[in-house]
Amino acid sequence: MKTKAESATEAQPQNSRKLVVEYFKSRPDIGFKKLLLDVALEARDPFKPWEPRKWKKGFVAAVLVLLLAAGWFGYWNILN
Repeated sequence: MKTKAESATEAQPQNSRKLVVEYFKSRPDIGFKKLLLDVALEARDPFKPWEPRKWKKGFVAAVLVLLLAAGWFGYWNILN
């Protein structure tokens, strides 16, 4: 026969998982999508929130370099 403490510890993982999921769903300011947007876009102007966010110059440069490298690789290794 199990004690109350043993049955409580067995029930906690499901309960704690539910609490963690609810916590992250209630916080729209964190998450993987938000991380990707913060990496690619400039910070929003707090005085003009209606304006769209601009691309970060470093992110655009990195994407262009990667596309150039993929094109170079494709030209020399696949087409020739």
